Amino acid sequence: MSLVPPRLAQLLGIGALAVVLAGSLVACGNDDGNRDSRVITVTHPATPDPTYVDLGDPGASVGDQRIWNFAGEDEDGNAVDTNWVMTTTAVDYPDTNVETRNTLGVLTWGDLSDSLLLEGVGHYPGEGAVLVPASTLARAIIGGTGQFAGATGWVDSTHLEDGTWTHVFHVES
Repeated sequence: MSLVPPRLAQLLGIGALAVVLAGSLVACGNDDGNRDSRVITVTHPATPDPTYVDLGDPGASVGDQRIWNFAGEDEDGNAVDTNWVMTTTAVDYPDTNVETRNTLGVLTWGDLSDSLLLEGVGHYPGEGAVLVPASTLARAIIGGTGQFAGATGWVDSTHLEDGTWTHVFHVES
C-alpha cells in the first residue's frame, strides 16, 4: 500500500521528468544553456570532372554515382579537403532532363580530425554533374568530428556564375 496518493505520485513523476529534461538541455549547450552557433564560409574553384560510376541501367539511371575530391579554403585561409559522393535517386524528375540526386559531403580541416558532414537532395541538369550556375542549394549539417563534434545546422551551397563555389555553413554545436 502506497503512502503517497496516486495524483501526488503522478505530479511528482512529471516534476522529476521536467528536471531531467531541463538538465539535459543545459548539458547540450555552453555554460549559459545555449548552443554555440557560428558561420563558416568555404570557397573553392570550379570542381574537377567527377569520377562517374554507372551503377544502374546503362546511361543515366537511378544508382549512378559521381565522386569528387578537391581543395578549398575557409574565410581564414585554412585549407579544406572536400569529398563528395552524389547518387542519382530519380531521372526525369521532377521534370524532363532533371535528375534528383542525394549528396553526402565531408569537409575536413588540418590533419582530418576536424570535419563537417553534410547531406541533402537537389535537382540537377540531367546532362551536368553540378548545379546550374547562379543557383543555391541548402543541405543539412548531419554531424562533425573534432571541434565540430555534435554539429547540426545547414549549409547553403552556391554555384557562382564564374564556376567557383561558396558554401556557407550555419553551424550549431
